Amino acid sequence: MKIKYLKFFSMIGMLLMATSCEEYLDKTIETDLNVEEVFKNFDNSQGFVEEMYAMVVNYGTAGHWQSYMCYGDDAIGNQSWQFDYRIDQGRYWDWMSDIGNYFYEDPANTNADYPFDRHGVWQSSWAGIRKANIVIENIDLLVDASQEFKDATLGQAYFFRGFFHHEIMKFWGRIPYIDRALSSDDWQLPRPETFKETALAIDQDFEKAAQLLPLDWDQHPAGQKTLGANLFRATKGAALAFKGKNLLWAASPLMIGSTNTYEYDQELAKMAVDAFAEVLKLEDQGRYQLADWENYEDVFYSYSQKTGYRYPGSTEFIFSGSGDVGWFPRFLGQNFQIGSHSGQRDTQFPTHNYIHNNFGMADGLSCDESPNYDPSNPWEGRDPRFYKWVIVDGEQMVKNLGTANGNDEKHRYAQFYEGGAHRYPTVDLGTRTGYLTKKWFGQSFNTYDNEIGNYLPFRLHMRLTDVYLMYAEAAHVAYGPQQTPPSYNITAEDAINALRARAGVAPVQFVDDHQKFMDEIRRERAVELSWEGHRWMDLRRWRLGELEEYKVKTGLRFDKDHTYFNEEVLRTKIFNEKHYWLPFPQNDTELYQGFEQNPGW
Repeated sequence: MKIKYLKFFSMIGMLLMATSCEEYLDKTIETDLNVEEVFKNFDNSQGFVEEMYAMVVNYGTAGHWQSYMCYGDDAIGNQSWQFDYRIDQGRYWDWMSDIGNYFYEDPANTNADYPFDRHGVWQSSWAGIRKANIVIENIDLLVDASQEFKDATLGQAYFFRGFFHHEIMKFWGRIPYIDRALSSDDWQLPRPETFKETALAIDQDFEKAAQLLPLDWDQHPAGQKTLGANLFRATKGAALAFKGKNLLWAASPLMIGSTNTYEYDQELAKMAVDAFAEVLKLEDQGRYQLADWENYEDVFYSYSQKTGYRYPGSTEFIFSGSGDVGWFPRFLGQNFQIGSHSGQRDTQFPTHNYIHNNFGMADGLSCDESPNYDPSNPWEGRDPRFYKWVIVDGEQMVKNLGTANGNDEKHRYAQFYEGGAHRYPTVDLGTRTGYLTKKWFGQSFNTYDNEIGNYLPFRLHMRLTDVYLMYAEAAHVAYGPQQTPPSYNITAEDAINALRARAGVAPVQFVDDHQKFMDEIRRERAVELSWEGHRWMDLRRWRLGELEEYKVKTGLRFDKDHTYFNEEVLRTKIFNEKHYWLPFPQNDTELYQGFEQNPGW
């Protein structure tokens, strides 16, 4: 079908937050353009491409103002209308109607200036695939552009076609690979027999993108018009990182149809290692770098008095959605909303089971295995990342108490004990679990220190630490913990120890036990990526969702003097075989034979 008219939005201003972007295009919002006009030159075609950046969903941020990122065993919400509660109840159908999730597109949004605000993974990903295909099919019309500009346009389209297919498959499983803009008489595509079939097609998109995209847009002719404002653009490094992630996901137990959590597709894992190796080689060239321990916070938030509102991500930034930057997430942590920050009435709290099972001891062992763990003094001698990202009872939460909020000294230090000033049900905003997290904000994020407006939090879709973790997982599957892969000179053990060394944690053990070493890789992933929106997907792809230890969500009860510590079950997740995948919209599965519903729904 010949595309005659394309709905066109000038989104670049929102994407880059720059004032020098008018040169790209000079079109009115929602102007109908024919295909020849869109691909008349690079400025026009790039404007069309910009919409795909706006379609990338930022889990848990302002675009979904009632959304939360944590649907696994890592956190628990304090309101029954929150989507983590629906997930725990097994009410997966609610993804199509509940505003409090990142799958859902808000039909009430009428903001014409930001037409993709509050978009959802389902709608935006399908739309993004179509838009990418339009670009790929019509790239030969772009004659008024050099080969470098044409390659940059095409590279972005291939990246997003792969990215949006992968986004859907993370949650719904097998879908047909769509490599053309479907027409009214050419759209009844059956679901493939295997996840791998589509994943291999996605792999080719990411490979083409990696060959075409710039390593650094500021150093590329196409990026000169927005020099210094190219942070969010898809790059060679991003394409390689997602190439590896797509392959590792396809190699994982759930995706290959195994019920054994330690069974992977080894060939796909080898391919994933090779992709991640190319990213690590870019680190060797100075493109990326693991954030150092003293400045690790810069990955998650920026503080204006330190950075002048520079975007978070630091040297680890590889890719992120571009919208909704600078709004305060309501997942886990309006850290100091308890008493000292009169924030929202809804939030999520880190669970005790997640903290106890994953944040181990400084000796590198888990709490259950380390001889240094003392259940009567559970917060001593822990992994330094525990102290960096978790707030415990007695910890200072406020630097300076002012007069604006009553000058109440009780709010300076956390009172998470039973009957304490910051414990539910003493106060409605109190912690349900005995913990808060400080991963997304510094200590002065509270109304007493009056520096809430100085913080800029941000979640990355891909950062270098994640690449190290996925490399370790894939390399262990393909080569074992201590064998060096042909494509790069570090082992799975080396990759994990690099992250531990940064935090001052002892090296990983159990290199002689395949299953135990994989458990350690997964525990390391749980710690490093804690509360960043990865856990629910990981538990599902590892085929762990049905195990009781991953269904339970607990809190820790203790008295003011810490003479007792009692774990209490707050909620138990309903999870069985059908809950590994979200259900497709029923109407979609009834349109034609071949696009069947996910099992159990």
